[in-house]
Amino acid sequence: MHREQLTIMFVGGPNQREDFHIDEGSEFFWMHRGNMELPTIQNGKRKVVKIKEGQVFCLPSRVQHSPQRPEAGSLGLVVERKRDEGELDGLRYFCDFQKCKQVLWERYFQCFDLGRDLVPVVKSWHASEEKQTRVPGKEVLAVPPVLVNTTTAVPEPFYLAPWIDERRAQLSTGAEINLFGEDHPDGEFRVSIVGGSSDEWKRGASVRGMETWVYVIEGEVSVTVNDGRDGGGPQKLTKDMCCIVPAGVKWGMDRGVGSISMVVTNDPAGNKPSPGTMDAIKMIAAREGRAVDSTTIAFTLGFVAGQKAAAARK
Repeated sequence: MHREQLTIMFVGGPNQREDFHIDEGSEFFWMHRGNMELPTIQNGKRKVVKIKEGQVFCLPSRVQHSPQRPEAGSLGLVVERKRDEGELDGLRYFCDFQKCKQVLWERYFQCFDLGRDLVPVVKSWHASEEKQTRVPGKEVLAVPPVLVNTTTAVPEPFYLAPWIDERRAQLSTGAEINLFGEDHPDGEFRVSIVGGSSDEWKRGASVRGMETWVYVIEGEVSVTVNDGRDGGGPQKLTKDMCCIVPAGVKWGMDRGVGSISMVVTNDPAGNKPSPGTMDAIKMIAAREGRAVDSTTIAFTLGFVAGQKAAAARK
């Protein structure tokens, strides 16, 4: 549906797979029709997240996941972000898909077009000796170039409609409410539910180049870009209509009485190491004679996490 800084797509079923995907960006799911299952690995254990029709779910960066859509006719919205330069995706297969205890085969690659860049990796898996023997080989890396997130516990999916109903009075005053709350472990997505009536102007996130996706759930809104200059006059949106606000522009949203909309942005820096942590990584890399690349970052952060876990056990 859209692919720039944000990728917004509808994914249908049936579709099943046996690999786990590792993505350095977060993913937002909203099931519109039918149900899906999302096997994940959280806290070192396999956990199947069931996303039912009408439910929303936010998956933080680098959590291993394997989307399963066994129902014919199912349809789900998925929003993710463009990969930054140097970021890698991973595809990982386990000896036993149901237990996920031992990695059988994995491959890390640059992914700018999932439909195109994933195909040769899957072909390599099908041609591999590991697939035939089910015995791990040289493709399993001691230090993957991506810091795989195995410690985060992700909040469960929930139904959007009753969530809105419980906050309808507040939304009717023009409030903007964070759908997943401020304590959600994902730091990239900001999914806001906004109500009307309100006439509010905003400034696009030009520093980090973030697009904004506006989707109308109920009622009517008008979106104006660049104060109406340069052909950016009001664009009327009604129920189930949406638009993309480009990065780095001033824009306004006139929300009609009783309107409810979803406003989505993704900050690529949200789940990345802080500047202080990056300074420490650079120091360690210089001391060890390493390049500051994704492998070094993954190794250093993994080592620090291991040290913290060991100290907590004492």
